[in-house]
Amino acid sequence: MNLFSEIKKLIKKYPGLIVEEGENIISVKPGTDNGFEVWFSEDEMEYTVGFDGWHQHFEKSEVEDALNCFDFGFSSKCRLKVLSRGGKDYKWILEVYEDGEWVCGSTTGLFNFAFWKKAEIKYLSNVFRNKKMNNKSEKATVKTEGH
Repeated sequence: MNLFSEIKKLIKKYPGLIVEEGENIISVKPGTDNGFEVWFSEDEMEYTVGFDGWHQHFEKSEVEDALNCFDFGFSSKCRLKVLSRGGKDYKWILEVYEDGEWVCGSTTGLFNFAFWKKAEIKYLSNVFRNKKMNNKSEKATVKTEGH
């Protein structure tokens, strides 16, 4: 399987996206100011899927899960809760819409040296989803361990 070809097939479902491609990474820029970047990288050991600063690692044997996670970033059931201090983002919490409410998934965080500054929260979501599509990745599960 040519993995990047599979990713490009997924991306074609969302016309008008800005896609950047490197040797081992492909990223899709957000379509709005309230959206987030979705990216997929591969190295010798693993795959990594990211939504802005949030990311999740997948073993090479979990390729289908990694592709579903990547596609889930375009879903109406996916959003990021982003915390910042002093204008610098430092924590990204993946939230999944289940049974009428947003449920926290996993968290990626950085140490923020401006911990004394006022915390701000913003919510980001992508609106690329074609509402006529019934995509299996909307049911994707996200690992709950933090990074």
